[in-house]
Amino acid sequence: MKLRVMLFLTLITFIITACSAPAPAPTAAPTTAPAANPQPELRKVTLAMSYIPNIQFAPYYVAAAKGYYAAEGIEVTFDYNFENDVLQRAATWPASGVAFATTSGTSVLLARQQGVPVKTVMTLYQRFPIAFFAKANVPLASVNDLRGQTIGIPGRFGESFYALLAALYAGGMTEADVTVQEIGFTQAAAVMEDKIPVATGYAMNEPVQLREQGMEVNVLLAADVFNLAANGIAVSEALIAQEPELVRKFVRASLRGLADTLSNPAEAFDLSLQFIPEAQLGNLDLQRKVLEESLPFWQNELTAQHGLGYTDGQLWARTEQFMREAGLLAGPVEVEKAYTNEFVPGKSY
Repeated sequence: MKLRVMLFLTLITFIITACSAPAPAPTAAPTTAPAANPQPELRKVTLAMSYIPNIQFAPYYVAAAKGYYAAEGIEVTFDYNFENDVLQRAATWPASGVAFATTSGTSVLLARQQGVPVKTVMTLYQRFPIAFFAKANVPLASVNDLRGQTIGIPGRFGESFYALLAALYAGGMTEADVTVQEIGFTQAAAVMEDKIPVATGYAMNEPVQLREQGMEVNVLLAADVFNLAANGIAVSEALIAQEPELVRKFVRASLRGLADTLSNPAEAFDLSLQFIPEAQLGNLDLQRKVLEESLPFWQNELTAQHGLGYTDGQLWARTEQFMREAGLLAGPVEVEKAYTNEFVPGKSY
């Protein structure tokens, strides 16, 4: 009897213990972590530059450094070349791989006269950036002061030569009224060493170099004598027709870079340094002044009204007329087909 009771009590204890024990935790089903949203692949495009890496390209460097191109789905490669080559490369897009080119309005007009199908879609320089400069003892108050002078130019090509011809045109003179001397790209040294009394060069370059060396310099801006269609971004007509949204995105990002450069040139300078090889930086204080001197050329009363990047059709018409009468163009060019403002977003940037 006692044995039965003991067995019964043992069974009851076992049941109670089993019922009160915590249930084993269920085995978790295997899970897969959600994949991160893949970043869209950026569209790679090439911008052909008409010069070596230089602070003058700061707006494009800023747009790249601050991710404005990336925000538009674009990755830009800066490809440095010569101005007489960049337009031809852009014109043959997509075979050339060059979608965009930095070039002057005068170069676009010359190209179109030769049947090259390119068009300016954004103007950076609202004022032609060439200047006549001399030591302080040589008067340069007006275009009339050029009469009878010996003027040094790099050669009979490019913007310095066109600026000289435009100044003579505006002043009612010809080359017979001055002595033109080709001196290569030695303008600053030639003036400093009195090898030449007057030279042409970029307003934000050679005169700034001479002032940095303690020299007083007289400057006559070509734009104050006869303004010409200046530098901006040009593309092929094929790119505009086939991929207008790509053009719009590139211009929009570039103008954001330009706006930031104008509002904060110190930041723009620092950001630009990462795109310029150290060997080409030289005197950083000089380069800062070059950038500061460039800012007024990138904006004017028209950009205040229509937005940065605006192209002045009347200026282009005057430029085309001068180039024909100066013999630079063999015949008329349809100016209204050489540029467009359709990609400039006004003040929305």
